[in-house]
Amino acid sequence: MNFLNPTTDIVFKKLFGSTEHSQVLISFLNSILMRKEGEKIVSVVINNPYNAQRCKEDKLSIVDVCCTDQTGFQYIVEMQATYQDDFGTRAQYYSAIALARQLKRGDQYDKADPVIFIGVLDFKLFKTDHYISHHLILDTDTHEHALRHLEFHFIELPKFTKEIDALDGDVDAWTYFLKNASEFRGIPKELQKTTAMEEAFHIVEEANWTNEELYTYEKLIDLERQDKSKLDSAERIGFQEGKEKGIKEGIEEGQLKEKHTIAQSLLDVLDVETIAKKTGLSVDEIKKLQK
Repeated sequence: MNFLNPTTDIVFKKLFGSTEHSQVLISFLNSILMRKEGEKIVSVVINNPYNAQRCKEDKLSIVDVCCTDQTGFQYIVEMQATYQDDFGTRAQYYSAIALARQLKRGDQYDKADPVIFIGVLDFKLFKTDHYISHHLILDTDTHEHALRHLEFHFIELPKFTKEIDALDGDVDAWTYFLKNASEFRGIPKELQKTTAMEEAFHIVEEANWTNEELYTYEKLIDLERQDKSKLDSAERIGFQEGKEKGIKEGIEEGQLKEKHTIAQSLLDVLDVETIAKKTGLSVDEIKKLQK
């Protein structure tokens, strides 16, 4: 029994962005947000991951998973495998767009529903040692949580170091699964406590993927490996300019022919904009490949 890496883009979207497997997403959200009985999400509608441009000058934003629960709350779930020092800003930007674009001309502000952002990061973003952090808008004196329409939650996988026999609760279990699933050769008994978790293992089991999907998966893994290698090399130099050069080279040197091959393999499973985001190619280049 082999399992794919849940933090890879195509696997993450299949795991949490599929209507067919919505109970997996619901279980994950309730765990990470620590929802109590009476507050739990019971149903979700998977939304279009695009925040559409209202005019040509607007920046197009694409998220990994976007959904709405039974109360109208919106959730953005984003996986980021390679380092981005401005990811916190990006999270706020995506959330602000999702909040603003709920309202049509003439709508009152009370028509807008809260937007909750969850970022799963395969790098360290904050200076604290805690692997999970929750960010709300609070009054600096009273700590009153009166502004409730935006909140942010982050899981930093490198900070999670617990062994499987030390897991404490569903948050630990989901984090351990995301970080380690590809190393398993069977479903550990410690992670067989919920139906949703067992379903998650079924989704990422290699035997349940087509050859075409596996080819795409391996190419995406290779792209992420190249990006991380460039960053690691630059960081070893110890200079900011070296880091910036490494990032640039990671994009520019990514072997154009290889990127074209990857892009062509993704045309049947991802949209043009997402392929551009993942390969570093321009939308125009990918449209030419389509032809």
